[in-house]
Amino acid sequence: MIPNNELLEQAKGSEINFREIIHKYIKHWKWFVLCTIISMSLGYIYVKSQIPVYQVHIDILIKDDKGNNSEKDLLQQLNLNSSGKVIDNEVEILRSTTLMERVVDSLGLQTSYYIKNRISRIVLYKNVGFNVELLNGNENSFIKTWTARLINDTSAEFNGQKIPLNTAVQTEAGLIRITPTSYSFYSHLIINVTFNTVANVAGYYASSLNIEPISKQSTVLIISLVDADIERGKDILNKLVDEYNHAGIEDKNVTTSNQLKFLNEKITNVGTELNSVEKNVQTYKSANGIVDISSASAAFLTSVQANDAELAKINMQLGTLNNLENYLKSSDGSQPKLPATLGVLDPTLLALVQQLGIAQIRKEGMLRTIPETNPAIISINDQINLLKQTIFQTLQNLRSGLAISEQQLKTQANQIKSVISNVPSKERGLVDVMREQSIQNNLFTYLLQRRAETELSLASTVADSRTIDRAKGNYAPIRPVKSSLYLTFLLIGIFLPFSVIAVTETLNVKVRKRSDIEKYTNITILADICEANELEPLIVVAKPRSMIAEQVRALRSTLQYIIPEPDQKVLLFTSSISGEGKSFISLNLGASLAATNKKVIILELDMRRPKLNVVLGVDNKIGMSNYLIGQSTYEEIIKPIQLQENYSIITSGPMPPNPAELLLNGRIEGLINQLKTEYDYILLDAPPVGLVTDAQILAKWADATLFIIRYDYTVKAQVQIINELHQREMFKNVNIIFNAIDTAAMAYGYGYGYGYGYGYSYNYYSEDKPKIGFLSKLFKSNRKK
Repeated sequence: MIPNNELLEQAKGSEINFREIIHKYIKHWKWFVLCTIISMSLGYIYVKSQIPVYQVHIDILIKDDKGNNSEKDLLQQLNLNSSGKVIDNEVEILRSTTLMERVVDSLGLQTSYYIKNRISRIVLYKNVGFNVELLNGNENSFIKTWTARLINDTSAEFNGQKIPLNTAVQTEAGLIRITPTSYSFYSHLIINVTFNTVANVAGYYASSLNIEPISKQSTVLIISLVDADIERGKDILNKLVDEYNHAGIEDKNVTTSNQLKFLNEKITNVGTELNSVEKNVQTYKSANGIVDISSASAAFLTSVQANDAELAKINMQLGTLNNLENYLKSSDGSQPKLPATLGVLDPTLLALVQQLGIAQIRKEGMLRTIPETNPAIISINDQINLLKQTIFQTLQNLRSGLAISEQQLKTQANQIKSVISNVPSKERGLVDVMREQSIQNNLFTYLLQRRAETELSLASTVADSRTIDRAKGNYAPIRPVKSSLYLTFLLIGIFLPFSVIAVTETLNVKVRKRSDIEKYTNITILADICEANELEPLIVVAKPRSMIAEQVRALRSTLQYIIPEPDQKVLLFTSSISGEGKSFISLNLGASLAATNKKVIILELDMRRPKLNVVLGVDNKIGMSNYLIGQSTYEEIIKPIQLQENYSIITSGPMPPNPAELLLNGRIEGLINQLKTEYDYILLDAPPVGLVTDAQILAKWADATLFIIRYDYTVKAQVQIINELHQREMFKNVNIIFNAIDTAAMAYGYGYGYGYGYGYSYNYYSEDKPKIGFLSKLFKSNRKK
C-alpha cells in the first residue's frame, strides 16, 4: 500500500500548472508584439497587391417542352431522359469550350489590358481607348507582355515602336493593328498588353463557370462567373446565353432545313414535268381541233383526277416510308440526317420520328463535351435504338395499310378506264393527257403548300431557354476578403512566436523548474534563489531588504536542520559546471551567517578560475596555493572582508600548475582543523565536479555539501550526474540550491510571489558572458546570461 505522503507527492507531480505554462509565453510578449506588427504589415502589402475580383451571375429557364399529351405518354413508355437528365446535359453544353470560344472571339477577350501601379495592377476592359488586334502572331506573341499607348489621333506607340492607327503593321509581336475606340483617360498612358489564343482563354473561362439549378426539380439555372472586371463578366455571361440559344436553334432547324431542301428539289422537278404535260394538252387540242369535251367525258375526267390524286399521295407516303426504312437499316456511325416525312399523316409515326430527331440532337450536343464511352452516351444510344425499333414496327404496319389502299385505288382506276374506253377516241385521248396534267398540277400545288408550311416552321423556331434576368454583378469584391486575410495574418503573427517558443520548450534540455530536478533525483532542494541584476558582490549587505537577501536568510535558517551539531561547521559548495553561481551563493550565505555574530571564513579553493578576490577587491598575491606549498603561514593567508564584520576570506593565491596534487599533500586538513577552533562556519568554494576532482578531494572534510543548479543554465543530464555521485556516497549530506530563478517564473510556478519586481542577472561574476543579440538590444533587454 502506498503511503499518504507518497500519494500526495504523486498528485503534485501530475498536477498541471497552468500559470507556469501561460508564463512561458507571456514573458516573451515583446516577440509576440514584434511578430504581430511584421505579420500585419505583410498582410497589408499582400491585400494591396491582390487584384479585386467580382462575381456576376445570370438566370435562365430551360424549357421542358415534351410536345402534346400523346407524345408525352409515348416518351414515358420509351423511358427517355427525365427533365433532370436534360438539365445535366444543358449544363455541360453551357460549360463547353466550343460555346466559350465563340464568346471569346466575339468579345475580343484574347487580348487583355492592364496598368501597373506600385504593388498591384488595374485591369482594363472597355475603358482602354483603343483595341490592339493580333492579325498574325509569332513565337514571341504569347510569351511576353507588350506596351501600347496613343500618341495622337493618327498614330500610336507599340512596345516603343511608332505605328499608324487602323493599319496592319509588322512588329516584334507579329502583325498587329491598333484601332481607336471611345475616349478614355488611360489611352495616353502606357498600357500593358498580353495576347493569348482563343482556345486558352475559352478554356480558362469555361472552367471558371459555376452552373447550378435553383433546386433539384427546377429547370432554372444560375450561371455565375468570377472576374476582375464586372462589365467584362456581364458581357461574357450575356454573350454565352446568346450563343447557347443560337446553337440550340441551329440544332432544332437541322431536320426542317433538310425537309425544305427536299421540297425545293421536288418542286423544281414537278414544275418541269407540269410544263411538259401542259404543252402536251395544248398540242393535242390544236392537232385535233378540240375546244371542249362532253359532260360525260368531263365527269369521267373528274373521277380519274380524284382517284389519281389519292394514288399519288399514297405513292408519296410509300416513298417517304422507303427512305425512312433505309435510314433505319443503316448501321454505320456516320448516319445521314433524318429524312423528310413528307406526306406521312400518321400521328404516332410522326411523334416517334420527332423524338428520334430530338434524341440524336441531344446526343450530338453531349458529344461536344464527353466521349463516346461515357455512360450517358451509352444510355442515349440505347434509347435511340429502342426508338428505331418502334418506328420500324409502326412503319411496317402503316405500309401494309397503304398497300391495301393503293390496291383499291388501282382497282377503281381500272374500272374507270373500262368506262372511258367507250368514249369517242378523240375525247378519250384528251382525257388521258388532261389526266396527266391534273396529277402533276395537284402534286405541284401540294408541294408548294408544304414548302410554305416548312418555311413558316423554320422562321418561327425559338430557343429552348429564356433569360429570366440579364447578367448582374455585385460591386463589392468577393476576393480579397480583407477581414479574413487580416485575421489570418494576425493569427500567423501570434502563432509563429507561439510555435517557436513551444518547440523551444519541447526541445529544451536545461533545468527550468523544480520538477526538472525532482524527475532525476530525490536529493532535497534546500532553497530557491532568484536572479539579480545588482552589481553588488554582497547583496545581503548592500540590499538587505531585497528578495535575494530574504532568500539567503531563509537558506541560513535551514542550515540548522542539515548541520544541527555544534561541531558541524564545514560547508562545501560545488556545481556540475562553471558559471552556476556557487561562488555567489557561498559568498552571500557567509555574509548572512556573519550578520548573526558568527565568525565565518570562506576558502576560495577554485584555484584555476578564482573569482571571489576579484569581486571583493582583495589582494591575491598570497593565498591558499602559497599555504599549501609551505610558502605562507596561517596568519598570512587570512584576510578580512571589509564589507561585513566577522567575515574573512582565504583567497586562492597564484594559480599553481597542479591544484589537485596540492589538496592531497595533507596541509589542507590541518588548515581546516585549525579554522574550526576559531570560526563558527567554514565555507569551501570548490571547483565544479563535472570538470575536475577537487570537490571530491575536499568532500571528506565537509559536514554538508551544497550543489548549485542554475535556472535555464544547468543541463538536465547533469542533474543525473549529481544523483549518481550522491548514490555512490562521494559527498556527505548532499543538498541542492536552485539558483538564479526568473522572478516572474517564481511567482507563477514556484509560489513565492514576493512582488519586488527585481530584474535578473544570474551571471553575477562569470567570465563567460554571452553575446547580446541585435533584437535583445532593440528591446533594451537587461538580461545577462
